[in-house]
Amino acid sequence: MLENVKVVEVAAFYPGPFCCQILKTLGADVVKVEPPGGEPGRMLNAVFAAMNHGKQFLFLDLKTEEGHEKFMKLVESADVVVEGFRPGVARKLGIDYESVKKVNESIIYCSISAFGQENRLSHLPAHDLNCLGLGGILEISSMGREMRDPNLQLADFSSAVYAVIAILSALIERGRTGKGRYVDISMFHSALYSAPIHTSSILNGLGILPAFSSNPAYGIYRTKDGFITLGIIAEEHFWRRLCQALNLDFNFSLVESFSRCDEVRKAIEERLGQMSTEEAVELLQSADVPAFEVMSLKEVEKIEERVGEKLVDEVEWEGKKIRLVKPPFRW
Repeated sequence: MLENVKVVEVAAFYPGPFCCQILKTLGADVVKVEPPGGEPGRMLNAVFAAMNHGKQFLFLDLKTEEGHEKFMKLVESADVVVEGFRPGVARKLGIDYESVKKVNESIIYCSISAFGQENRLSHLPAHDLNCLGLGGILEISSMGREMRDPNLQLADFSSAVYAVIAILSALIERGRTGKGRYVDISMFHSALYSAPIHTSSILNGLGILPAFSSNPAYGIYRTKDGFITLGIIAEEHFWRRLCQALNLDFNFSLVESFSRCDEVRKAIEERLGQMSTEEAVELLQSADVPAFEVMSLKEVEKIEERVGEKLVDEVEWEGKKIRLVKPPFRW
């Protein structure tokens, strides 16, 4: 769908490269500009492949006159530039939006950084975990329990995806007006924007929603040989089916169970702890309750068999086969 769209990437690690990888998956031609020794992310070979396979690679020292000239020649014919430097660095290198716009007025130029270009903290270094902690996301994910790293890079991922959305929108706009656009994406702000259920609740005085924080029917439970997940949020009919399937003598509503969370959770634990994972899932799914086993990506073939869908592809990378999760797009 993005055939003949040329993207120049000058970014490392996760947000910028993943943004451009999505654009590449959609059909764009991506040229990744790296320093002479390559970006630091190359040390994680399979991870680097996931973010960068299929791109063209150009190694330039942008601090030299020759490197700068080659970069500016490259962007003359580009449609999109994605950069991931700390604010101010692109300007020092002479490859910022204003500089690129002089040689390509219709360029769509996207900057992805920890705090955006104009935040009070923009000059400071930060990674995903820093953004999640500062923005209150770690408090939400810990839900009042001991603070922990969720080990899911929400700020990195969401900023890459929002960058793609903005870039595609700018391409549509340019098709209508002929004009380019500058896009400023903040990892910090992206993470906050990615939790609308929780942020809207907290900002309006409701705190972390009890449907997630103190709901015994929404959580992870141990079985005799593994774990299952229960996913009942606000559906009274699922709650009644759960009680019936597990022979729980509770004559109160799901909402009322929130105030009796420990009592109800203990009862569910006792019932499920006597069953194997297979028995628990079969019982609850037969009762039309949202319940599924917890599986491991180390055995992804079992997950594929379970869902009846091929999830993994192999790509060529530096003479080897690298296994990666397939894009979720279908058409």
